[in-house]
Amino acid sequence: MDLGISGRTALEFGGSRGMGRAIAERLSSEGVHVVIAARTEATLSAAAAEIGAQTGNTVRYVISDITTEAGRDAALAACPSPDILLNNADGPEPGDFRNWRPEDWHSAIDAMMVGPIEMMRRTVDGMVERRFGRIVNIVSRSVKTPQLELGLSNGARSGLVGFVAGLARQTVRHNVTVNNLLP
Repeated sequence: MDLGISGRTALEFGGSRGMGRAIAERLSSEGVHVVIAARTEATLSAAAAEIGAQTGNTVRYVISDITTEAGRDAALAACPSPDILLNNADGPEPGDFRNWRPEDWHSAIDAMMVGPIEMMRRTVDGMVERRFGRIVNIVSRSVKTPQLELGLSNGARSGLVGFVAGLARQTVRHNVTVNNLLP
């Protein structure tokens, strides 16, 4: 199937494994120039090589942590004007909210809400100017069906989903869509 995105550029956080990797494979097979970002060079380099061999297209990678400004800067240095942005981060381990401290909440919010919002803030205007953009956030079904033991994830990801609802209404008229996947 031709998705009409050949020649576009994608920046994917969490693109070295799981759903992020599967999306990177699909985008590369569609002729998209893919840059995958994550924290571990070994998994990044292996994924980039394997996806490239599978699709016949070069896949680049950048070591980057979406939770830090330096990590976001590194990702944008590697892919300064993405047409497609995929925000994807692991969630924290389940637990008992009685044991969570403010630093646990801040860590979850940085990974699953602030990091993705910062990446949208830093890329959406370019997408609007080019009149094309696709932003996809991989969140969790827990935003629709919260589970107490996943409270750190529920809270942070629900905040992201709420933010995206407002942003998407503003960008869609410029052919920039913002969507959340809820696996």
